[in-house]
Amino acid sequence: MTRDSEEGAPLVQESQSGRFFSWRRLIGPGLLVCLADTDAGCLIVAGQSGAKWGYSLLALQIILIPILFLAQELTVRLGIYSGKGHTACIKERFGPFWAWFSCTFLVIECIGAIVSEMSGVASVMELWGFSRIFGTLVAAVAIVSVVVLCNYRQIETIGVFFGLFELTFVVMMVWSRPPIGEVLKGLVTVHGDPEYIKLITANMGAVIMPWMIYFQQSAVVARRLSREDLQEERGQTLF
Repeated sequence: MTRDSEEGAPLVQESQSGRFFSWRRLIGPGLLVCLADTDAGCLIVAGQSGAKWGYSLLALQIILIPILFLAQELTVRLGIYSGKGHTACIKERFGPFWAWFSCTFLVIECIGAIVSEMSGVASVMELWGFSRIFGTLVAAVAIVSVVVLCNYRQIETIGVFFGLFELTFVVMMVWSRPPIGEVLKGLVTVHGDPEYIKLITANMGAVIMPWMIYFQQSAVVARRLSREDLQEERGQTLF
């Protein structure tokens, strides 16, 4: 029997008929982290990489896939076996000082992420003919309203719903029909230009971000996933 993390009421009876709903319950944290990772800052870095260096940074994205999976899979195991969030694990193992230290930098990083998100939304609103201030206010009101008025399940559903619009990038990739020869050539092309090196570090930072580790581990704990759910959650994270 699994239980809802908010109300403590039975959520799903673990039977053959309930496996679909159990899978639906598990798909949240890993998928939401994946979709949220493709934010405005990430898209800007990816756009700059392709516009200036073509496909030569494509191999880096492939290399980062197993690294990102290992980082996120570790949070799944920590959450399931410890039953605690990332900060609580740091506090228990290293003490309150390092817990506060890590949280302080996490807050700073999250503020920077929010600023980049607002900048991205404002830029898109400008493309639609609206002012930058109007776009920023709309984004701020939408975020605050969702956080204040919705519970975690609703926020997760909203996030996944809007995040799935990122599939348009896959459609556009197929629609644009990139030359296979240029793609293969880019996979083995490396540049020594300092700007190229900067974009390598920027791509790494855009893919692996601290808040992802904190969020997924907390979500695993909040959903009360057990050892029996470990393999499924790993699969969702890899997906």
